[in-house]
Amino acid sequence: MPANTAESDETITEEPTTRLAHYFRNFNQKIADGLNNRIKQENWSEIGLDISIIILLISMALFIRILLSYEFRDTWGYGSGLNVWNYGLPFGINNIDFRGFADFGFYYHSWITAWYTDNWYPYRWIEPTNVLDYYSYPPVFLYFLVLTWRPGMSNFWMAFPMVFTDAACAGVVYLILKNIIKGKHKRGIAIFGGLLMALAPINIIYDGVYWLNPGPVTFLTIIAFYFAVKKKWWQAFFWLAIATMTKQNALFFSFPMFMVMLGEKVRNKSVREALIESIMNAALFVGVVLLLSVPWLFISPYQYGRHMLFPGRPIELRFEPVNPASNDCVSFAKSLEQLGLGGPLLILASFGNYSMLWMILSASIIAVFMFWRSYNSKLDGIEFFEWIAAYTIFTHIFMPRGVYKFYTAYYVPMILIAMLGSITHFTSDKKYLPIGMLITGVMFFGFNIWLLVMSRWTVPFYLLMVAITIGFIGMIRSYVRDQTNKKSSQMKVQRFFEGKIGV
Repeated sequence: MPANTAESDETITEEPTTRLAHYFRNFNQKIADGLNNRIKQENWSEIGLDISIIILLISMALFIRILLSYEFRDTWGYGSGLNVWNYGLPFGINNIDFRGFADFGFYYHSWITAWYTDNWYPYRWIEPTNVLDYYSYPPVFLYFLVLTWRPGMSNFWMAFPMVFTDAACAGVVYLILKNIIKGKHKRGIAIFGGLLMALAPINIIYDGVYWLNPGPVTFLTIIAFYFAVKKKWWQAFFWLAIATMTKQNALFFSFPMFMVMLGEKVRNKSVREALIESIMNAALFVGVVLLLSVPWLFISPYQYGRHMLFPGRPIELRFEPVNPASNDCVSFAKSLEQLGLGGPLLILASFGNYSMLWMILSASIIAVFMFWRSYNSKLDGIEFFEWIAAYTIFTHIFMPRGVYKFYTAYYVPMILIAMLGSITHFTSDKKYLPIGMLITGVMFFGFNIWLLVMSRWTVPFYLLMVAITIGFIGMIRSYVRDQTNKKSSQMKVQRFFEGKIGV
């Protein structure tokens, strides 16, 4: 009996073990089969060509930024020592009012050197009295700054991640345009768009030469948009969360992206399923934000929260424009006052600006409209960027604190994609396509150069005009596209019945 009992126990023990091993073998086999099928289905020559184009675009953009960065420092820079990379740059260069702030040398360099030499804690809160109390970014921006720099290295290596991510936007712009533009010329248009992004004067000056901060958040945000137009929502919200933890501005886009996702899911699934899946993706966004807030959130939650909100201007009921300091942002209301607006209209503009009414109203109108277009399956990739470009501008110029010139480096890829996608849609015929691309190039460089040389007082109003222009072009394109699709559907129905009658 004891021998039989032992054998029975051994059999019982082996049986679950055998089943578990069998389960894992099947699981591993399924994964291997899935990967093999995916590898076989991919067009590797196409992927290889795309990778080569992206590398060339990024390399060209990076070369231009590094070359001009050195040239500007060598010609107009100030500092001591033989290492030109450690020089600073003046506020304006060659009588052009770039308003190129010295944030890199004054803030970023001070923070990172203190990080290494004095165990600097970025989220302490003393009413700002010195440079080390002014860190007002999420943690990921700090990680970018320390990524390639160590004590004893030149300042260039501290700036390199910001310069590289700005240059890398050219590759992402290429991928997005290739994805959203239809027709046999889409690769050529996408390459042209990537070249325009590589040569964008606003980004070259502020991100590549002055080493200001938009590069990382711009790069991560447009990666999120790339996945959004491909309807890969968890990836989109994952990258948007990382962008938000690089600079808070990216948080603005969680609203329209959620609405577009919800519209697409409600169209294809039950309302309950759509809500659950959308909330799960939103929860992923929150989870990534919280994860990237560790350990700062637990060390000093109150101070961490204050730094995330600083230096934003508090909401206030105000009926006249704020007079900013010479190195401060310009609000939309102040821009209108400088352009000659007064009386009740200026009072209304000021109230809406500083109470955030205009910002909330414009963001809500665009986000709800994008939901409706998505729900009705009418929001294609180009229209997505048309409204995202307008949304980007409205939410920034209507911020109570206003905008700097260099903030525009964040909007440039969205504006470029919207312009090139819209205009080449009207000139998609082979005969007219070069004209459409030429018009886009002239408009794009004109927009960049005009902003660089104009007075800072006119920047918010100028950006408003850009947003209205993009929205107007987008509405015309959407109307023409809808009418074309309607005629196409009618012709298909007509041919169907003619075929039936003929039979």
